[in-house]
Amino acid sequence: MTEPRPSPAPESLADLERALLGVLCVGLPPARSAGSDTFRVDYVTARVLGLLEGEGERHLAGERVTEAFRDQLREAIASLTEAGILADKPAGAPAAPGGYEEGLAIDVVEPDAHPTVLDRYLAQECMETLFQVKAVYPYLMERYSASGEVWRRLRAEGYGQ
Repeated sequence: MTEPRPSPAPESLADLERALLGVLCVGLPPARSAGSDTFRVDYVTARVLGLLEGEGERHLAGERVTEAFRDQLREAIASLTEAGILADKPAGAPAAPGGYEEGLAIDVVEPDAHPTVLDRYLAQECMETLFQVKAVYPYLMERYSASGEVWRRLRAEGYGQ
C-alpha cells in the first residue's frame, strides 16, 4: 500500500490554481439552478484572480469569462488533475460543487468549470488564504452568503431529494 502524498502548501500553487481551489471550496450552487451565470465556478474564479491581480474585471467579458481565461483555467485544471488534487469529469457527467455525493439530484454542469476536489484540505487552505486578501474578501464572502441563500431555496423546493 502506497502512502498518500502530502498536500502541497497553497503558496506553492500558481495564483489561478489557488483561486480555483479556494472557489471550489466555497460551495457554489450549480449556476443553472441558481439562475445566474455569476455563480459559475469559472466566473467566480476569474473575478477572484482579477482581484488578486488588482483588476477585478480583467478576465471577464460581461457575465462570461474571456476565451484566454477559459484556456488558462483548462490548463490549471489539467495540472491539478495530474497532481491528484482534482478529478476532471467527462462531458455530460453530473458534478456537485467541490465534490460528488451519491444519490444527490444535481445539475449537469460544464466539466471544465466544476471539477471534483480530491484534496479537500488543500482547497480549504486555499479558501482561507483568499479570505485573507483585503480585495478578495468582500466579493468572496458575498458569493458565499448568496450561495447559502440559493441552497436554502433549492432545498426548500426539494432539490437533492
